[in-house]
Amino acid sequence: MQTWTQTLSARARENWRDAFASAAAACIAWVVSFRLFGHTTPLFAAITAIICLAPALPSRGQQAVGLLIGVATGIVIGELALLLPPMEPLLRMGLATFVALLIASLLGLAPVVPIQAGISTVLLLSFGAEKAGIARMQDVVVGASVGLMFSQVLMTPNPVRLIDVAAKSLLQRLSKGFAQADAAISDRDRAKAEAATTLFTEAQSSLINLNSGINRARSLVRWTLRGRFVALQVREMAALYDRRAIRLYASALLFAESLEEALRTSSAPPPDGLRDRVAHVARLAAALAKDLDAARNDTFEASLPVAVPHGWEPCLDNLHAAEAALAALIAIRDR
Repeated sequence: MQTWTQTLSARARENWRDAFASAAAACIAWVVSFRLFGHTTPLFAAITAIICLAPALPSRGQQAVGLLIGVATGIVIGELALLLPPMEPLLRMGLATFVALLIASLLGLAPVVPIQAGISTVLLLSFGAEKAGIARMQDVVVGASVGLMFSQVLMTPNPVRLIDVAAKSLLQRLSKGFAQADAAISDRDRAKAEAATTLFTEAQSSLINLNSGINRARSLVRWTLRGRFVALQVREMAALYDRRAIRLYASALLFAESLEEALRTSSAPPPDGLRDRVAHVARLAAALAKDLDAARNDTFEASLPVAVPHGWEPCLDNLHAAEAALAALIAIRDR
């Protein structure tokens, strides 16, 4: 397990670029708003840039667009609320905020839309249209524009690489697991089989990263310019690994568990050819992570045992499922 220092270090490595970009965009938005509109304290421009680029956002482009829609909705509702007959100010604010939140939520967009709609209404009715109306909208447009420039052009990750790196990590870790299983079969060592199961179990994090990478790449295709340029490649890679990676991981883990069980309960030796097949799967997974041509040209012919010793049937069945999953990945990538 990771220590808390390792966890913090990993989070820092993951988020420092986003934090730096967010801070830089806030400063740029401040200067642009000051130069363009003469706003002496353009807080909302800087705040908007931060909201659009803060670390851990699933889609910065979507965040920027949603923020603009929410602020505009709140300002319009706030301006209309000022036209109502005289009433208690708190009642006016409550009614206007309710209407702004309700209308924004009807759009079915991200949570930032109703949040900003409600905030904009409260600010306008609290500070007046001169400070929180058009002036704030100008600042928000500047902040969102700077945020979009960063998210769409300057700091957009490569969607293809997001999927590729995560997929290679998964395949490499599975290859290490099969190599450990090969050693366990060679020595008929239960401890090594348990180590192989541990390696496969730990590979789940790579599978999770792959699924996250696919989802983020799809979001980048939808919401960024860079993503649109590689949309076809992203769709092909997502179709390749979606579900097949899960099937490969599940087969590998089941194989390791059945190998442990066979070594524990069966007095019979491993079936003939099992070790060669496991070594081949380890080699094939490693090759697929590095070089498709090497994986494609691996023409190993697995010898099937005539009679399978008692207790080893599940092990062979799960290994065959892993072989089939790898073969499917190679066949589809080869198209």
